[in-house]
Amino acid sequence: MATDINDHIQVIAVFDNGVRPAKFKWKGRTYPVKEITYAWGSKDGETSLVHFSVTDGVTLFELVYNTSTMKWSLERTE
Repeated sequence: MATDINDHIQVIAVFDNGVRPAKFKWKGRTYPVKEITYAWGSKDGETSLVHFSVTDGVTLFELVYNTSTMKWSLERTE
């Protein structure tokens, strides 16, 4: 079952032919991104958002990168 989170997070990302998260910190804990299971784009008005469905090997997370503010958020877990 999905749980909405909507928290700002710190992400270490690789910017090589696009952007992809490598690991992120949420509530004092660092999670490795073992796999990106899906990625897609959306818009919030004029702002482009890049969504990533990622797993640390145990839990599925949806991370969102805001291309205007260059900030990341954790939108939900499953």
